[in-house]
Amino acid sequence: MLLMLLSLGGGKAPSPAAAVPAATTADTVVGVWRGTWAAQDAEDRVPVEAILTAPSKEGQMLALLATGAGRARRTTRITGRLELDGVRFALPGGGSLRLAAASASRLIGVVKGVSKPASVPGDGTLELTRVRR
Repeated sequence: MLLMLLSLGGGKAPSPAAAVPAATTADTVVGVWRGTWAAQDAEDRVPVEAILTAPSKEGQMLALLATGAGRARRTTRITGRLELDGVRFALPGGGSLRLAAASASRLIGVVKGVSKPASVPGDGTLELTRVRR
């Protein structure tokens, strides 16, 4: 059975170079993004929109993060820095958000260390799709 699967798949192992992510550039993260925030302590995903600006000469990036919908909608301005593996933002009241490009049109985020009450949904993950550059 294994030999049959290998023959169907070509038997080629993945390239080691393909496993190494490329360094993040401003072009891969700057723009308008829309998606969801899956907080660890919540059943439902929260809608999220983000606007990420180009870094300043000092390397600082600004982002406007809007979470929720209707009366529960909250907007937060955050600052961060572009790093080799993505962008790291400090969240108000503690915690951090790390965004990394999964592709040219997709960002994945990890939120850690959010204290309650907070202006953001809490620790968890974000999945964002590019709306505009």
